[in-house]
Amino acid sequence: MKKILVVLMLVMAIMPVKAQMLALKTNALMDVAMVPNIGLEIATGNKTSLCANGFVSWNIYGMKAKTYGFIPEFRYWLSGNTFSKLFLGVGATLAHYDIDISENNYNGSTYGAGLNIGYDYWLSDHFSVEFHGGVGMYYYHHARTGKNDILPENQAYNDRGWTVLPYQLGISFVYIIK
Repeated sequence: MKKILVVLMLVMAIMPVKAQMLALKTNALMDVAMVPNIGLEIATGNKTSLCANGFVSWNIYGMKAKTYGFIPEFRYWLSGNTFSKLFLGVGATLAHYDIDISENNYNGSTYGAGLNIGYDYWLSDHFSVEFHGGVGMYYYHHARTGKNDILPENQAYNDRGWTVLPYQLGISFVYIIK
C-alpha cells in the first residue's frame, strides 16, 4: 500500500502542471461513519485533475474493526474549469479490513474500480463543497471465520468473489490552496 502511495506522489510531482491549484479535502459521510479520511487533489490541466484519498478506521461504533485504504482518481471537469461545477471521475480502490460482525470475523482485502459523478459548489476563493457518488466493481478475498473456527495453515482465504458497491459516495469539504 505504501509503495502505491509513493509511486502516485512521484507521478504527481513530475507531471507538468499547468494550473497551479491544489486542494485538501475530507468526505463528511465517511467521517460520520467513523472512518477518518483525507484527500489531496491537484489540477493537471484546465479540465483535468488527479485526486488521492486515504482512509483508516478502528472500532467503528464499538464494533471490533480495523480498515485502511487508498483511492486514487482521475477527474474530468465538464464546466471547462478545474475545481468548478460538474465533473466525471474514474478511479480505483485498494483496501484492507479486519472486522467482527455478529459471531463472524472477516479479515481480507478488496480491489476495484469505479465511475463517479459530482458537483463542486464554490463557497469562497478557498472553500467549496463537493457532492459526489458513483458505482464500482470490486473483487474481495478474505478469511471468514466463526468465533471458534481455525483455518488450516495452507488456506489464507476461504471466501472471495466480485460485488458491485457504491463508489466515492459522499459530501466533501474542500480547502483550495492556490
